[in-house]
Amino acid sequence: EPQKIHTVVISTQHAEPLKASRKKECAGYTGPDMTAPSMEEMNNLIVEEVVKKTLEEITLKNGEPALSLFGAHTHLHINPSGKFIIGGPQGDAGLTGRKIIIDTYGGWGAHGGG
Repeated sequence: EPQKIHTVVISTQHAEPLKASRKKECAGYTGPDMTAPSMEEMNNLIVEEVVKKTLEEITLKNGEPALSLFGAHTHLHINPSGKFIIGGPQGDAGLTGRKIIIDTYGGWGAHGGG
């Protein structure tokens, strides 16, 4: 039986903090315009709306929610490398060509770079 949740790591693609607007980012969106939150606000929302709500849904063998294992002792690494605005093939192509190598050869293809 787990005793505690030691570390949570989440990296997620997001819009440009405090700059991107929903109407510009989402084609066809007709609702009220909103600006992307700051990194700090977004990371707090990820903890509250994703991490904690997910842990509430998981029931341990003792009947307690997994959230009971989460607390001040839990190390949080939310978007630890900073901004992650460009993702997908555009963000993974790189100058070394590692994306095409991995897509073609999987783990068998070395590209000789770091």
